[in-house]
Amino acid sequence: MTVTPNQQTDLRKVFYQCRLGRDDLERMFVMACEGIESPDVKISTVSGSTRFWNSTLADLVAVVQVQAAEPGDEWSNLSLEAKTSGGERHVSITIDIERTEFNVSGSDAVWAYGQSARLDNFLTKRGAVTQSPKYEAKVSLLFVSFFLLLGYFFFFVDSGEDTVSECVRKFHEAQENSWIVNSLMGFLMTLGLAGAIVPMLKRRALRAQLRVDSEIPGGGWWFRLSVSERIAVVGVPVAILAAIGAIMSGLSDVLGK
Repeated sequence: MTVTPNQQTDLRKVFYQCRLGRDDLERMFVMACEGIESPDVKISTVSGSTRFWNSTLADLVAVVQVQAAEPGDEWSNLSLEAKTSGGERHVSITIDIERTEFNVSGSDAVWAYGQSARLDNFLTKRGAVTQSPKYEAKVSLLFVSFFLLLGYFFFFVDSGEDTVSECVRKFHEAQENSWIVNSLMGFLMTLGLAGAIVPMLKRRALRAQLRVDSEIPGGGWWFRLSVSERIAVVGVPVAILAAIGAIMSGLSDVLGK
């Protein structure tokens, strides 16, 4: 044991996208208390305007199910605090829907760094990342907006007479290869939209989850999607391609062959 008087090692880490089910929480809380002799443990949650706490997760769940103002609501937060009576070793974990944070402090630096590394590894295996994914979602949304705006201007915004005449002339000149052009344009637009939509659904499947009453489904991100979300992954690009084909066909009928 490496103990230095009058000082403590204090470590803090913040993670996003942690997916924690009941068994994960139980294992993490047991791990956090290891190395703390006769720990004073407090596991708590806030439901409405009331804070509930107990010494074990099972007992806390039982109390909340009976006494919560709105029983049956999904858990949105959970925290653990474990420490020695003299405060020589202390661990706190705070979990909400978006992020998970832990603090490890102790006069024994070896123990503190060891506990921090173990918790870090545990959370990383459950999807934890150190950067907030909200910016990635905004980028995908911008891509989708760009393609929709591009399609709007291309098909619906009025143009000058000269521009329209030029487009009609070029359209007629390309009639012999129209099926190739239409197919290529449809493929590129579908690929672009799918490239933005699929990552959004993937991030949804890998989003942070806190399930105190159940387990997190195993497998890759595809298996975590609901049936409707899986249909969207496959159906959205197909629907877009069909819509583009219909628009191209309609333009061909209007402009004449």
